[in-house]
Amino acid sequence: MAVGIGAGSTALIGTGTDVMADMLSSVVLIWRFRAELHGGHPAHRVERRAHIAALLALLAVAAGVATASIAKLISGSGATVLLAGVITAAASALVLPMLGMIKLRVASSVPSPALRTDALITFVGAATAALALIGLLLTRSLEWWWADPAAALVIAGLAATAGSIELRTAIG
Repeated sequence: MAVGIGAGSTALIGTGTDVMADMLSSVVLIWRFRAELHGGHPAHRVERRAHIAALLALLAVAAGVATASIAKLISGSGATVLLAGVITAAASALVLPMLGMIKLRVASSVPSPALRTDALITFVGAATAALALIGLLLTRSLEWWWADPAAALVIAGLAATAGSIELRTAIG
């Protein structure tokens, strides 16, 4: 997020926000599995709470990134392309898909809808990073000031879609 703020990149800030939501979701999942391990609450109740916390984090990312993207597009301000931003986005686009696959495998073996949602947050983060990278490269190479906030708006759409699907699953 610091690199995104420094560059004025809505897409990079979106990537950082998604990673923070992913970390929050992971903390909730640790609580969920510890509660089940120690028998404090019925497993289904704890799983449901963890699932709802994860999907709400994803929807919050969508709302925040969409708002910031629209504000940037209306104001006509784009990102400043910094090498640190390009490296951060590229590294995230490479690492996050692998982490998401690991989470999906574990989620299917447990089974845990909350962990599956956490994996979706990670995949949204990977897509966010890839779109941020594309937006930054288009801004740099073609001087399309709007590429970064437009990429962030697509990111918000991905997060909203994944969050909505998980919300329907959680509601039943």
